[in-house]
Amino acid sequence: MDSEPAIGGMAAFGSNTNVVLVGQVTKAKSNHKVEKATKLLRNDRFPGESNVVYLGNLAAAIIGALESPDTPEFIQLPGYNEQKWQLQTVSGPLTVTITSDSYWGFGLLTSGYLNIIQLTGPQGVIARLVFDLVASSAWQPWRFKHVISARKYLAKSYPNITIDGNEKLWSTYVEVCRKETSELISVMSNAIDNVERKVNAIDKLDGWSKSKAQVSIASAKYDLNIAKEALADQNLPSVERAVSRIEAALIEANPDNAMNEENDGLIVDKSLESINFDEDLVVKPTEDESIPLIDLTEAE
Repeated sequence: MDSEPAIGGMAAFGSNTNVVLVGQVTKAKSNHKVEKATKLLRNDRFPGESNVVYLGNLAAAIIGALESPDTPEFIQLPGYNEQKWQLQTVSGPLTVTITSDSYWGFGLLTSGYLNIIQLTGPQGVIARLVFDLVASSAWQPWRFKHVISARKYLAKSYPNITIDGNEKLWSTYVEVCRKETSELISVMSNAIDNVERKVNAIDKLDGWSKSKAQVSIASAKYDLNIAKEALADQNLPSVERAVSRIEAALIEANPDNAMNEENDGLIVDKSLESINFDEDLVVKPTEDESIPLIDLTEAE
């Protein structure tokens, strides 16, 4: 690995890093298997020769949250203790290694297990995964059922990780993802205001309907509220869907595109060049912020 595991701090948001988090396992069922020939994770209906493995709710949630991951492969196979193992998978730029180990009660109860989660990849991808894990979990992963035993286990096996430092790292990545998503919503809000200003500055334009544009603007404002509420509910997929709808609505409303009416005779007055849009539909400010009303009959 090129970088040391992040324990208490973070690198730049877009850079690659190696992060180690520790989480409490709260549930585990015998609904997974390990294929003997390949050491790959399989479901409990796998017909080939295999052994039972107790994956645990945390590891299952991590794998489920990954986008198109490779089939997880066991680096350390479960033996007599079917809940003690190590697996690895790759999802795009992210490599995930999970170690399941007992730390209390001789591994007789699920509450005595924890997962060591090593994440290697872009900060943003890691932050999103951590956010999704915390949002979907009924139990905060950094809270251990048996704190004293967890503290002793970490001191012996992972001396660079502390209970407090582990909790801080989980929380930091959650807040980073929340902040980035909030900033995205703010960008969309500014884009709506900018496109609405441009729509209001034009009465008629070949290939473009002002009334339809106003409907699109209203739709974008509605989805903006949906995105804000979804972020408050920690529902990032809903935020992303709302943002996609906002972008589509603004593209249709933007007079520059003139695509909400079927007409090839597009005529755009040069006066409109005082408002410029970048790739994200955000208006670039100019020295003259005034937006003149445009009479296209003169241009004709």
